[in-house]
Amino acid sequence: MTSHLKHDALIKKILTDQLAAQEFLEHYLPADFKALVDLSQITIEKESFVEDDLKRKLTDLLYSVKTKNQEKAFVYVLIEAQVTSDHWMALRLWKYMLLLCERNRKNKDKLPLICPIVIYHGSKPYHAPRNIWQLFSNPEQAQKLMGEEYQLIDLQSMSDDAILQKKHLAMFEYLLKHIHKRDILKLWENLFTHCQHALLVDKEKGYICIKALVWYSDAKLPEEKQAALERVISSHLSKEETATIMRTIAQKYIEEGRQQGIMQGIEKGMEKGKMERNLEIAKAMLANGVEVSFIAQITGLDTAFIASL
Repeated sequence: MTSHLKHDALIKKILTDQLAAQEFLEHYLPADFKALVDLSQITIEKESFVEDDLKRKLTDLLYSVKTKNQEKAFVYVLIEAQVTSDHWMALRLWKYMLLLCERNRKNKDKLPLICPIVIYHGSKPYHAPRNIWQLFSNPEQAQKLMGEEYQLIDLQSMSDDAILQKKHLAMFEYLLKHIHKRDILKLWENLFTHCQHALLVDKEKGYICIKALVWYSDAKLPEEKQAALERVISSHLSKEETATIMRTIAQKYIEEGRQQGIMQGIEKGMEKGKMERNLEIAKAMLANGVEVSFIAQITGLDTAFIASL
């Protein structure tokens, strides 16, 4: 007896047929995208991006096609298997399409074109936003911020004069721009010389920027030059200020070491717990007459050790 297919499964079954798939795409693809692709050969991909907890509400279908210049392109079909429209559908589509992009970016410098399609067969009118921008409180600003070119802060193309005009960021940006130079000690001399105004602002804030930059630079210096960095700092700041800054750096190293020790302790604890669990399993299996070789295979314990239990 043939089992009854659910709506979404029925749609997916029909649309994986080559003839039905071709007619579907011929009919529903946007004209400008359809003009770019060759629909004579359509591949049904096995990939799915819907999370397990949403598979009762959604199912997806992925077609790959070739463009006229033989590049790969995709049509991503999301089938909504519920009676009401999903308000967050546009966001889900973006998420799934980005995952598809991620899987197709390896060893390539260009991403494939993706055409999203949603099939809705609910009993109520469809009211969900049709694009991701409509989900934001300010759609126009969201599209401008996220859909156009991102803001690029290219420190290497920025002049030192432009950097040094900033009140507090001058030290931070100046050091980042020149950190690739080999002589970090000379860089710090230049930083103190050129960033006097920023240094005054940082002093009011407890040298928060200087402390971070010293910690960053200290990690890049060989051990024999770290004392020299302290001397550079002390030549421009008071003894008390220098001592405070270096104490902060020392404390950061202590905290890093402590965190590393905690993680190592957790790993050792997990390993010990696993060992104890395997011992219990081995003892129980021995008590039930299971062969030593099989116990070793299951628990990973040495056969001689198991035999000694």
